[in-house]
Amino acid sequence: MEGSMYTSKHYIPTMSLRNLLIDISIRKIIVGFRFRLLGEMWKPNFMRIVKLTDRGAIFTDELTKEFVFVSDLSDIVQFEIDDRHQEYQPHHHYEASPGYQQRGSVFFN
Repeated sequence: MEGSMYTSKHYIPTMSLRNLLIDISIRKIIVGFRFRLLGEMWKPNFMRIVKLTDRGAIFTDELTKEFVFVSDLSDIVQFEIDDRHQEYQPHHHYEASPGYQQRGSVFFN
């Protein structure tokens, strides 16, 4: 069956990730966001969105009081949120990729 190897994971296109961040930012929803950049380990703490740029974002880690700059959202390969928002579940690792297309509510390569 086509795409069966992806049924246990949720693949999210970068554009959908951006739309999620825009929605959280505009509505000023208190949702923490944690991610892993390409070639790096997971960020240790959930962060809040400070600002979205044309291609990237600025986050703040409220525990360390540090800012985290992501120049290109397509560098985010995995992410999770700490509270339910829209169809996104808390503490679920989502795979982010610019090459995945939506078919129904599951994403396939």
